[in-house]
Amino acid sequence: MKWLVVASLLWAIGADDAPVAAAASKAKPHILFILADDLGWANIGYHRTSTETADEKQGALEVQTPHINQLVKEGVALERHYSYRICGPARAALLSGRLAPRVLVKNVAVTASNPEDPVSGFAGIPRNMTGMGEKVRAGGYRTHYTGKWDAGMATPQHTPYGRGFDTSLMYYQHANDMWNKKTGIQATGEITTCLNAFHDLMIENDTYRGPYKGASLTDSCKNSEERAPHCYEEKIFEDHSLEIIKNHDASDPEHPLFLFHAFHLLHTPLQVPKYYFEKIEKDVIQQGGKAFDSENRRLLMAMTKYMDDTIKNLTEAFKAKGMWNNTLLVFTTDNGGPIYEPGSSNNYPLRGGKYSDFEGGVRTATFISGGYIPEARRGKVHNGIVSVADWYSIFSELAGVEPHDNKADVANKWLAKKGLTQLSKAEGKKGQLEAILHNKAGPRDNEPLFLSANAILDYPYKLVTGKQPYMAHTGPTYPNCSTVASMTSGHGPDFIDFSVLEKKIDLGDSFYWRGDCGRGCLFNVEEDPSESKDLSQDPDQQERVTRMINTLAEFNRTLFMPERGETNVEACYSAMLNGGGHFGPFVDIEGYYTDKPRVMDNLTEHEKTQMALMGAMTFKGVREAMQKQAGNVVLKMLEKFSDKCCESQTCNGDNDMNLPDAIAFIKNLTQRERPEQQDNLI
Repeated sequence: MKWLVVASLLWAIGADDAPVAAAASKAKPHILFILADDLGWANIGYHRTSTETADEKQGALEVQTPHINQLVKEGVALERHYSYRICGPARAALLSGRLAPRVLVKNVAVTASNPEDPVSGFAGIPRNMTGMGEKVRAGGYRTHYTGKWDAGMATPQHTPYGRGFDTSLMYYQHANDMWNKKTGIQATGEITTCLNAFHDLMIENDTYRGPYKGASLTDSCKNSEERAPHCYEEKIFEDHSLEIIKNHDASDPEHPLFLFHAFHLLHTPLQVPKYYFEKIEKDVIQQGGKAFDSENRRLLMAMTKYMDDTIKNLTEAFKAKGMWNNTLLVFTTDNGGPIYEPGSSNNYPLRGGKYSDFEGGVRTATFISGGYIPEARRGKVHNGIVSVADWYSIFSELAGVEPHDNKADVANKWLAKKGLTQLSKAEGKKGQLEAILHNKAGPRDNEPLFLSANAILDYPYKLVTGKQPYMAHTGPTYPNCSTVASMTSGHGPDFIDFSVLEKKIDLGDSFYWRGDCGRGCLFNVEEDPSESKDLSQDPDQQERVTRMINTLAEFNRTLFMPERGETNVEACYSAMLNGGGHFGPFVDIEGYYTDKPRVMDNLTEHEKTQMALMGAMTFKGVREAMQKQAGNVVLKMLEKFSDKCCESQTCNGDNDMNLPDAIAFIKNLTQRERPEQQDNLI
């Protein structure tokens, strides 16, 4: 197969060099990288210090992260850490060391492929970019990945294992159901080419690569009163990471631990054990606060508390192994919190949220901690500009390897000959960690930062251009009953990225609280962190506005926009047969999966029907009818059931919106549209 011969050869030839001399004389630290998902600026305790108003006091009581707060006191808060406005590109930037606009500008379906480009013709990080895991492993680290991946899946080289992680337990897509681990509409926010049919939970190591088959692949414990029921996905991830820490050989300083723990929390669907849902409200009331008026806000705060407890357990495991004194802990989130329903995060007092270029969408809660932090810097704040892409270079330096990507250089020679889009260079800034640890000016402090095709930061000024969703300021207690009323009456904030079979459905500006900055809104984010005062019309700022517009235009010439291809039903068939009903690689997979592939005779009648209906979506008439009818049904249900006002409705924590099952919906539709085709669809 052409892909296998060409791309695999490129991937192998470009292997990175052996490690160079270590950057520091002291022993390489263990690294615990913790990545939250969709964490809002105000959904973490150390950002809730203002209690001047009653709502601020209430909000501070609701955000219960005592263990995180203590880690910040023992570490350094990075208050000018910037990421990207959505998760897939942010994670690609983090794991590849490129700014997001130069590696992935938008979310792409994991089932997409373009046979004409075996390097970049897929979702996620291009195949021949060296991953963070590869870099630190070259420096001697034992590398392990737990949790959400969302950085590519198409080939074995796209997976955590292919990117240099010795082991992984993870899911590939933006989200799955935290109880049943499936990819239903409520989890993914879309009706997919694979009709939301599959599980998404995989294991990779030297002896097994394939679907998770543990006893916890069930939602049987969903109604348990236990603190951490065994089938809750975050419990599975926590146990996995704790086992890695327990089994690590701490007596071998040449092979320190690199553990990447990527939470599903706080991404939708908003699901949490009953214990936490009940406890969070009791704790707030006992401390003098009021009961929650939004069910989603209560769920999110319960999930936040669960995350905080998990972090406590992980750090205590490092201490129990005697590793903490030489550990660097990094905590961040992929993007700002989503303020649409049902995302329900809060970025107060910052403006906007996920999907927008305002501070609430791209400025992320980040800190470092652990015994590796010099005592003189503990409890301090670093205000230098740090990009999510910088961690690649920071960890390369700690591992004693060069951050330069030799593998990409080799691929670029081949890509140039073929006339295909070439790969960008790793661009994290050297010296960033030294600046943070020793209170020095950072390497990004005096140069513009490319945030997106629509935004640039030239600190302290920031330019935001074009149409932007969620151009709003939320209050200290958001969402609330007013938010629910707005949503149910058709005034948003709706989820802007809902799609049916890759077709985006746009309801109009008002539904997404979308405004227009036109050629540019200008803010001084140091003096005006909430971006309330647009300076773009100030006569004294016209030269700056023009200069920043021109700089953004120059940056946009470097946007990485290869043709990534269309979604392919063959990827769905591969998930059914090769992945055992789980998402996984579908291109050049020879030798990847441990288990033999299933054949049609191995499938249940239901699975055969699922495959037939996936095939039905290749017919234009059926596809268009599905896009039209299903979109209307789901969006109406989302507006009606996304959240509850607890002042007038019963809030029990079960936020199942009863969205239609994609398979059942399509089965009825295809029987009406093309009954004669049902026997010949696959």
